[in-house]
Amino acid sequence: MTLDLKDKKILFELDKDSNASFSEIAKKVRLSKEVVFHRINRLVEKKIILKFHTVPASYRFGLTAYKVYLRLSDISKENWDTLVNYLIKNKKVFWIGTCKGRWDLIFGIWAKTIEDFFTIHDQILDKFNKYIQDKELSISRESFQYNRRWFYHDILDPVEFNFGEKEEKVQLDERNQEILNILTDNSRTKLIEVSKKIKLNSKMVAYRIKRMKKEGIIKGYKILLNPSLMGFSTCKAFVFFKNINETKKKEFIEYCKRLPNTINIVITFAPWDLEIMFETKTYEDYFKIMDDVKERFKNIIKIYDSVLISSEPKQKFL
Repeated sequence: MTLDLKDKKILFELDKDSNASFSEIAKKVRLSKEVVFHRINRLVEKKIILKFHTVPASYRFGLTAYKVYLRLSDISKENWDTLVNYLIKNKKVFWIGTCKGRWDLIFGIWAKTIEDFFTIHDQILDKFNKYIQDKELSISRESFQYNRRWFYHDILDPVEFNFGEKEEKVQLDERNQEILNILTDNSRTKLIEVSKKIKLNSKMVAYRIKRMKKEGIIKGYKILLNPSLMGFSTCKAFVFFKNINETKKKEFIEYCKRLPNTINIVITFAPWDLEIMFETKTYEDYFKIMDDVKERFKNIIKIYDSVLISSEPKQKFL
């Protein structure tokens, strides 16, 4: 689908705050509320917008993001589909990426302890072990999500959501957990609907949401997009550092986050030091970006590896 400037303006605002009202968006993009309403509905119908979701502070709930990278061999389409569907149905798996490059499949697992992770990991891999040629693990220490600036290439300063192991831990009560479960699935769910679902007064629901935002339990609101329908590819770089220190690492992250095509940076405990996710028009555009980054930071980048994310069959946020 070809997006015109009006579509891009609306998507840009929704990617910063998917909970913004039609009136708020209309004012910012200088269109009528009716036009904004119609265009958003059309973008949903065309599956450009897949979901309006709330961004929870998952690390604050004692969760850690573990990722498993698989290289597969001798697997038929039927068995491939069985594997992917098995991961989709697993409640502990929060993300799946099918890939081209070094890895064929990546999936993420939320777990409170390394023992919990390996229990889930072993259950999955034991079931499909005969197809696994190679595997790797990573632990996400800190993650940064950014809004899409490629709608407007002259906008460099990103809206940033930061998550990490150093964040203060909190204990969610049952009511807040219920509210978050609903809002992570659809951030635009009306208060009255949330109230009916959890059988709690709408004023109390509003108070709890406001409190969770103030305490940083709710980081913000974003949209889940299908970049391939807009002519964009999703690429992930695995960066290996040399001669690195905290000052140089911060300088590197600060530069990369201001690139319009950067949507995610993860500091990892893994064979590599950093993961960067980009959305670009072509794979060649991605390599132009990374070659420039490597040249600019040649004193600290030892090497980088890459995969093209072909599809993301599952993206869950809590």
